[in-house]
Amino acid sequence: MLNLPLKSTKMKIFKLLIPAVLVTVSLSSCLKNKFDQMNPDGSPSVIEFANPSAPSSETPGGSAFTVFPVSYLSATSTEASYKIQLSGPEPAAQDIIVNVGVRSDAVTKLNDEKKIISSYVPYVELPSSLYTITTPTVTIPAGQRSASVKVAFKTSSFDFSKKYALPIAITSTSFGSPSGNFGTILLNVTAKNEWDGIYSVSSGVVTRYTAPGVPAGDALSGNLAGNPDITATSINGTTVELTNLRWAGGSSAVSGIENLRATINPATNQVTMTSGVNPTLRNIPGKDNKYDPATKTFTLNFDWNQTSTPREMTLVIKYKGSR
Repeated sequence: MLNLPLKSTKMKIFKLLIPAVLVTVSLSSCLKNKFDQMNPDGSPSVIEFANPSAPSSETPGGSAFTVFPVSYLSATSTEASYKIQLSGPEPAAQDIIVNVGVRSDAVTKLNDEKKIISSYVPYVELPSSLYTITTPTVTIPAGQRSASVKVAFKTSSFDFSKKYALPIAITSTSFGSPSGNFGTILLNVTAKNEWDGIYSVSSGVVTRYTAPGVPAGDALSGNLAGNPDITATSINGTTVELTNLRWAGGSSAVSGIENLRATINPATNQVTMTSGVNPTLRNIPGKDNKYDPATKTFTLNFDWNQTSTPREMTLVIKYKGSR
């Protein structure tokens, strides 16, 4: 066994301890800095858009940009407001000047992320001729947390067949920095006609036949009152597509007449019913198909498959709210 002098042993231990202490101090410093960055009181100021609506399901997971669907009446031009806010626990300590513009590459990047899905319909950037950012510069006042950006949309000139997106972006700020996640958002802007919305089923009856003149008498035939709400989505300036139509009892969806559409004559309020997949669907001759603007109610009578397995439906739906 080797016997070392006591003094030499202590020196070796001391030399070994010095690096360990330095590493400990360094780690402690790093952890402190990281803690400071995570601490809301010490976090950098970030300027971002508040959510203008529920995010679209078409926003890809992990995408740098979020899509928000917004819709406005097509009859007249519309000026909409979108909130810009300062994140963090404290309001602005000074006036914050925020400049707003568009970021066209956001639309391209979103389409690239989704193009692997065969059914995906790409977004088209909203043409500059169809909107104006009326407040390209806004101020978050000292002591406040937000300001509103206004955009005027020429919805009366929208092409209903286009899937528009407006990539609105915070381009610069006098304090803090634009958010990496919500400094740019994509507004999926659509125009809607005056019949667009959610409708409750006030009354109705459906009759199914196994052959012309032979009622099926099945559980799917009968009263429609109280069925789930029906959504009317604008197709153009005078046509809406009706979705979520159910058989009696409301549990089963009506199939075979998808793309069910109601076209309204604004001068007479008469309605023409059609289906994009079933050319036999028609108004029942001699029965009402109309819209009452005073009560915002549709009274519809239509049938289909008249020569094979007929189906007849009477449906009264009343406007409940916007979709």
